[in-house]
Amino acid sequence: MATRRLRLVAPGGDRVTVDLPAAAPVSHVVAGVRFVGGSFGTGFQIGPRGYHDFACTHVAPARTRDRLVVHGREVVVAEADDGQTSLATLIGAYHELMTVYAGPAPHRERVLALFGSLRIEDHVDGMTVVPRAATLLDSANEHLVVVVRDHGSLSIPAPRHASALLPRHAGAPTKHGEVWKAGYARSYVLGCPAGVAEVHLADTPAKTERERLDWLDDIGIAWDRG
Repeated sequence: MATRRLRLVAPGGDRVTVDLPAAAPVSHVVAGVRFVGGSFGTGFQIGPRGYHDFACTHVAPARTRDRLVVHGREVVVAEADDGQTSLATLIGAYHELMTVYAGPAPHRERVLALFGSLRIEDHVDGMTVVPRAATLLDSANEHLVVVVRDHGSLSIPAPRHASALLPRHAGAPTKHGEVWKAGYARSYVLGCPAGVAEVHLADTPAKTERERLDWLDDIGIAWDRG
């Protein structure tokens, strides 16, 4: 079976190769990271250009409340129509970096301080986001999500966060590693020699369950150990 190879960059800068059956179209790829330090904690999502507008139109209808510049890039602040949540998104050349606030749109100074505490680099193959040294923040969670139309999605944790997912007993063999049934419906843990993923199978009539399981069997995950 022909293989499609994705080479992705995680928010922290590590690189991972994802091998998938070529016949299964990739819908989109997003990333997430959460930073913590002391009593502080905040999460970010990284998506392609248009990510902010999509969220404000289809996820939580919202209107723009402010625009500002951080590190030479525009940051757009939007408030949901119900006032329950707000979004602040930095617009890069290829990707967008979004964070969510509870309640009405935050004051400009708060948004400036948050995005100003990060080192952000945006390239065609991914956006990297790391705290500046003086903040003393650390990454508590970092992952990539690959969505494949009519088949399912892969949530790929960074290597330092992956070991907690692996069961202690042996799994069923796959083409590139082994697999275990997860504790919730239609979900699996896929373990490869150099990477782990949580795989959630889709529930649509477009593909049979056998076709989705065959797709799962062909997935390979490998982080660059260099």
